[in-house]
Amino acid sequence: MTLRRLFTTNNLLKALLSLPVVLVVLYFLPVLGVIMLIARYFVYGSRHYYRGPIIILIFSLLLLVPRGLELAMTNFGFNLSIPYLNDILSSTIYPKLVDYAQNIFIISTVFLIVSAIIKAISSKLSGNISRILREYFSAKQASEAKAFQENDLKMKEKVIESQQKTPHVVKCPHCGKTNSITGTVGQCKSCRNPIEYKGGK
Repeated sequence: MTLRRLFTTNNLLKALLSLPVVLVVLYFLPVLGVIMLIARYFVYGSRHYYRGPIIILIFSLLLLVPRGLELAMTNFGFNLSIPYLNDILSSTIYPKLVDYAQNIFIISTVFLIVSAIIKAISSKLSGNISRILREYFSAKQASEAKAFQENDLKMKEKVIESQQKTPHVVKCPHCGKTNSITGTVGQCKSCRNPIEYKGGK
């Protein structure tokens, strides 16, 4: 079993690499979370090239909404009455969530950029490889066709040579003697007059 098939068929591994688990791991162990995000590419392949980073990016923005509202009300003088906003901002855990949101925002943005670069490079490489393969097979087909034509020509030449070397029985129109000649023209052995093989005519 290949490594890719092991990744794609193992349900436990898929569950461990699901986005909720990755988000939790990113909070406690950011380095391991990044490794898990990279491993998701082996599990899901190109189908989820952008999906995972975009979901994480949206999640980070949602966590930053209360802080954004606070900054908007402070800097622009907005007077908004939002239920539980002050409770969220004054909680002891929210500053940690803000740091976490900023970290996963940066991570997801980097992943999106790297994913776009990798996909562009792989698309270009696959296009170049496809073009090289097409040119190779076209050249190979042309070479095979040329070799086939050359072999066919050689066979025809051999057939003509064999026909020219085949002895023919010709009756001399001058003296009536029967002669055996190679090729289509010859000389009568009796009267020395020229004789010709006309293909049975």
